[in-house]
Parts: sequence; C-alpha cells; structure tokens
Amino acid sequence: MPDYFPTKLALGTQFCNRTDEKATLHDNIKLCRHTVLVAPRRYGKSSLVFKVVSEAGLPLASIDLFLANDDAAVTKRMLAGVAQAISAIMPIEQKVLVKLQQVFGNFRVSLTASGFSLDASMDAASFDPIDQVFSALKGLDKLAKQQQQKVIVFIDEFQDIREAGNSKSLQGAIRHVAQETENIVFIFSGSNRHLLTELFDDSTMPLYMLYDMLYLDRIASKDYLPHLQKLAKKTWNKPLPDIVFNKIMALTELHSYYVNLLCHELWKLKQLPSLDDVFASWQRCYDVQEDRLVAELEKLTVKQRIVLQALATDATTEPMGQQFVAVTKSSASTINQTLKALIQKDMAHRVKREDSAVPQLAEGQYRVLDPLLAFALRKYA
Repeated sequence: MPDYFPTKLALGTQFCNRTDEKATLHDNIKLCRHTVLVAPRRYGKSSLVFKVVSEAGLPLASIDLFLANDDAAVTKRMLAGVAQAISAIMPIEQKVLVKLQQVFGNFRVSLTASGFSLDASMDAASFDPIDQVFSALKGLDKLAKQQQQKVIVFIDEFQDIREAGNSKSLQGAIRHVAQETENIVFIFSGSNRHLLTELFDDSTMPLYMLYDMLYLDRIASKDYLPHLQKLAKKTWNKPLPDIVFNKIMALTELHSYYVNLLCHELWKLKQLPSLDDVFASWQRCYDVQEDRLVAELEKLTVKQRIVLQALATDATTEPMGQQFVAVTKSSASTINQTLKALIQKDMAHRVKREDSAVPQLAEGQYRVLDPLLAFALRKYA
C-alpha cells in the first residue's frame, strides 16, 4: 500500500496545499530574501521547504542543529551542509577537487562515495569555529557566483545554536554572509517557536531584522478536501462521505500531523471508511501515542495541567473570565501567567480562524494545541 500520509517529510504527491506559503518562499528565493519559518511542532515546516526546493530545482544545504550544543557540533554540521551543496553544484569528479580547493583554501576538500566532504585543515588546538563557519559560507557564496547558481541553505532547529559557547559570534558570522550575498538564500526553522523568534526579534541579537517571518497556520478543510478525495477515489473508487470527511477534520482540528496520522489508519481499510471506522481509528492513534502524551503532561506543573485540562473540556475566548476562573479555581493573574507558559511550550494556542468543518473552533478561542492530547484530557476528565 502506498504511504500517502507520512508522519515525517511529506514529499511529492504526499504534500498537501500550502499554496500561499509556497508562493511566498518562491518569491523570497527569487529575490534572495531570507526567511524564518515559524510554526508549532509537526506543522510541516520541513516538508514545505523540501517541496519548494524540489520545485525550484536549486542546490540545497540542509543543516539540522538538533542537539548541536557546542561550537564543534555546530561547525561540523554547517560544514556538512556546505559540502552537500557543493556536491549538488559541481560534478562529482576527481578533477574538480583542484578548483574546489582553491575556493575553500582553509579546508581539506575530499571526494567520498556520496560526494564532496569539507573538513577543517587546522589542528584542534587552533580550531576557530567562527572563522570556520564564516569561511565555509563565504566559499559557498563564491562558488555559487562562479557557477551562476543560487543555493538554498536550510537550517532546522536553529534555536539550538544558543547552546554553543560562541553562539552570538556564530550567528554574527552567518549574518555577515547573509547581508552581503546575492547567491545564497537562508531559510531558518525550529521546533521551539519562543526561542527561535527571540533570535530574530531581539534587537541585541546578530540576526535582528535581517529576515522575513513566515508564519504557518493549520491547513483549512477546503484545502484538505480535494487532496483526501483524490486519494479516496484512488483507493476505494469512491469519495469520502461528507460526514466522514468532516469528522476527520473535527477530531484532528486540522492539525497536519494528526490528519496524516488518522488518515494513515483509515487508508489501511479495505472498504470506504464509515463514521464508526473514524472513531475506532482515532482511538487506535491514541493507544499508540498514549505513553508520549503522558510524558508530555508529566513535564508540566500542577497548575499548568489544571489549566490545560480546563481548556480541553471548556475551550474559551475569555480565559481570565469568571467562568474559567471558577473552573480552574485560580486567580485571573495566575491563569494569565500559566497560559503564557503553555503557549510558549506549544501546549496551548489561540485559534486564528474558524472552519466550517470544525464547528468547535471559534476565532480568538484558547485551546489545547495537540488535539489527541485534548482527547485524552477529556477522556479522563
């Protein structure tokens, strides 16, 4: 059975919509404007980048800074990303090494089975991470200009650069290249929105106001409809009944990860899903995810769990109002502080737009961000 609904990267026909966001990224790439993608975890940020890169047909340096918690780790991953882009720009041939060595004079350039590699040419005692990152990016910029190529440098989990000992200087090295280049387009992303945006919104940080912010919201049901119906006809030769489609949207609350998770279960069925099948499949999703959801809750304080429980059972547009205060048995000021913490942790969110297929959503309403966690909290309320 084809995997129409991946829980990791959605590639090719697996990708759904994001038409406006794709257009914005394509425009920014053409104009060499750098972008910061901002969204909660599992909203499809990486899938969007890889889709746009594929459509643009440009060389890519894909760099993941997850748990890169020191200068050496950040530098190693940046060099690996630059090497990936070099391998996409240049023919992977021995005779190319001489030219590359001239461009990347501060590094050892070698040819491996998977392409070119880039390593520091100095010993550990004289290792300078800032110079290494700056020189590698400048070299990539020079090579791209020589080859008349535009290169995309995608740095995911960028907030983890904060853990490096020379974090500000490393960010400064990136800024130096980013503000001068006409050949490299930087795209940044991360799973901690609060920490990520601090790096770009804080006037004391090197990357302040150098990038366009692109915020991803949930995909609307009207955009999911043609995608799911096309796959339903391909699988069962029939479209999903409206009541089934609407229930998928309602249970998942349009959350991309959970739409894929639930549909992955439904598309295993031999026959067109019924309403009972949707409920049963959602329960199976919960059974598989239960341990993770419990672990997420255990990270919260007692007060945070109380407020989150109340949001799961009684989502509200007035969290500091009398009714919510009474339900949580907390003061308005405590709820305010707790809600801010939950939003920063991506445990709660404020609804930006309503959707006809999800009647429980109201604009301005505060809700549990994870619909399966909300389901669990209501189940055991």
